[in-house]
Order: sequence, then structure tokens, then C-alpha cells
Amino acid sequence: MTNPYIIDNKITNAFVEAYSKSTYRIIGKNKHTAIKPCHWLEQKLMTGRNNRNCYKGVFGIESHRCLQNTPALPFCNQQCVFCWRDNELGNLGRDFIVIPDEPKELVDEMIRHHQDIIKNHLPLRRYLENYEIMADMLYYMLKNSEDHSINSLSKSLHVSKNKIERAVNLLKNQEFIHPSDDSLKNYKLDEEISCCIDSREEVVRLINVSLTTPDEIMQAHSEAMNPNHAAISLDGEPFLYPKLDGLVSEFRNRNMTTFIVTNGTLPERIESLNSLPSQLYVTLPAPNEDIYKKVCRPMIKNGWSKISDTLDIVESLSCRTLVRLTAVKNLNISENYIKDYIKLIDKANPNFFEIKGFTLQARALNINKRLNSEESIQYFFPTYEYLEDLALKFEEIGNFPLIYRNKASRDFLFAINWDKNKDPVIKNP
Repeated sequence: MTNPYIIDNKITNAFVEAYSKSTYRIIGKNKHTAIKPCHWLEQKLMTGRNNRNCYKGVFGIESHRCLQNTPALPFCNQQCVFCWRDNELGNLGRDFIVIPDEPKELVDEMIRHHQDIIKNHLPLRRYLENYEIMADMLYYMLKNSEDHSINSLSKSLHVSKNKIERAVNLLKNQEFIHPSDDSLKNYKLDEEISCCIDSREEVVRLINVSLTTPDEIMQAHSEAMNPNHAAISLDGEPFLYPKLDGLVSEFRNRNMTTFIVTNGTLPERIESLNSLPSQLYVTLPAPNEDIYKKVCRPMIKNGWSKISDTLDIVESLSCRTLVRLTAVKNLNISENYIKDYIKLIDKANPNFFEIKGFTLQARALNINKRLNSEESIQYFFPTYEYLEDLALKFEEIGNFPLIYRNKASRDFLFAINWDKNKDPVIKNP
């Protein structure tokens, strides 16, 4: 069947237009590359503080300076049920079938678009304004003790509902305000604030001490204009891009650290990579081949065997390595599979092992349909508490020291071939 998005081995403008309403930026002459600011980048811009960083912060990666990208956006040799690809287009092919753009041109364009996004789509004025809205909101709630909704706060403060919602979410995460009823639509001020603070000046002081200051917000935006890390992990399988060596070299030449996330089905390309990333992530999607086929729906033969081959070479690589289990409840993770995973991790002997709950957003919301299941999507969603219980069992049975956990990302990091007392922060090249 003819693919309307590839004509004469060239990706069409229709493909770019299909992504135009999202926060993707399709870049490069041949349109196979993209960047996308992640949720945590914006969170960091709101406050500038490390507690608004993603789970990669344990490795010293600052979310506001992280350039999330892919050189193989439309190409992947698997159709994983947990993939959150934002668009209905899906994979345009299991092979890289277009002319590859040059790495230097791609990195130049990535950085230019990243700076444009920070300057024009996530502008400094938005977050300085958010700071003032938070102060006004807390002071208003302090003086008006009834419950407040997004709508009522919007009308009382003469601020749009979108701006109120942004401020509410941050204040709620900081536990300055709480839902006041089961509907989760009304909010009240935290009792420790309402009993101890009286003036707007005290409200501002509280925000400055516990949340952020204008100076920190301005500094974060200034730093964000100069990314120092590239997460080659956005979509597609990066090792399909034939010039990945050059891409990693280009980032290194700009004093940027790099992560590559691979599905592990191209061991020969991993082994032949001359310019290795600062850290290589290998996704371990299943404890055995039968579950692998259900989870990844491979479009290649011997996919599980290829992943096994990749695990065999992990220990020999001269870069830092991490094997990641992307966890889907009632599918690829349970107490019954722990010993199977431990055997595979022991075989690979990476520096780190990670359990991370799959992200329930975008196209991953169709996980039950992808599995032809009548169960709700929540049936497959692993909560932090569920994963924590399993992580402690991994630690006990496998003797893997659990060195870090991140509740917001449902992420658990273990030291394998790594001194558990050694700082895991990555140094700039």
C-alpha cells in the first residue's frame, strides 16, 4: 500500500503538517528529525529549582538545558504498546528509507529551534507573571477563607483560567493549597499558611523561600538558551539513523553530554558505534520472548534474539550503560518475573538498572486497544506504590542496591556494575 507521507523516498510536507499542532518541531531538509520540549523543561522554567527536575537529575541533567530529540522520528522496527507517539501516523517504516541529513546541520537546527521555543513559546514573561499570580492568589485566598474554584479565582483576580490553572497546579504540587472536596475542583489554603501568615509581603517571602524567586526564574531562562545535554530518545529508533556517530560527535564538540535510548534490536550498530554517548539506555521490555512479542509487536524477525545479543555486549562498551525496564502492569512486570529479569540483568552487567512505569499519555492512552483488551487503561498502569513494592523485591532477591527513586516519574534506579556510594553525576565531555 502506498504511504502518502513518503514519495520517492522523501518525507512529504503533509507529514510535517500532521505534527504542526503539537509541540514537535520537525527539522532538517529531509524531515526525519525532531525536537520536543518535555514536561519537565517547562516545570524547571517555572521555578529554576532542582525539585522541578526530571528523574535524570540524579545524573546531573538539568531539565531546562536538556535538548530532547530524535534523528529517526518516523522510523522504528517495533510497535510497542506503551509508545506515547503523539500522532496517529505511526511508523513510516522499519528501515531508514530517506536520505539522511548531515549531523552538523541537524544540531545547528536543533539548537536554533530550542532557543526559539524558549524565547517565543515558553517566554520569560509568562513565568514572571505566574510568580505574581501565585502571590496574588495566595493572598486573596488568605483574606477570603471560602473554597475557590478555577472559575471563581479567574473572575476575582481578573486573570484568564489558563493562567490560574498553571498557578494552581504549581501551588498544589507544593502543597500550599489542597482540594477541598471530592470533586477536586475547589481549593483551600493550607492550614499552616492560613494560621501563620497575614500580609502579602509574608506570602511573597514564603514563595521565595519554599518555591522560587524572580531571579531564579530569570536565571533558568538564561541558562535554557544554551542546552548542555542531548537526550536522543524522543521517538523512533535512533540507531536506524545511519549517521548517529556524527550526531554524537557534534554534540560532544559543543561540550554537550548525550544519552541514547535504544530498543536493543540493532546490536551490530551499537557495537560498531565509534562515538559512544555519555550513557546508553537499553530498553528491556519483557522477561521472555512470548511477552516481548505482545509488548513490542516487532516488525522484524528474531527481535528477542537481537535484544539478547545487545545485552551480551553491554558490559564491553566503553561508555556508561543502563538497562531500563519500561513497566506495564499485568503485562510485563509482576513478582513472578523478577527472577527472569535478574538473570537478564546479570547477563548484561550494566552500570545501572532502572524500573520506570510507562507514561500514560498521548497514544499510550490506547494501550488497551493495542492489546485488544477489554480492560480499562488503569488495569495496565503501575502506580508508584506498586512499583516500589516490586523494586524492594528486586533489591532483596537480586542484591541490587536501590540508590534513587523518583515518585513523580515512578522511577527506581539500581546500582549494578557501579559503586553504590559513588556519585552518579555525569561530567561534561
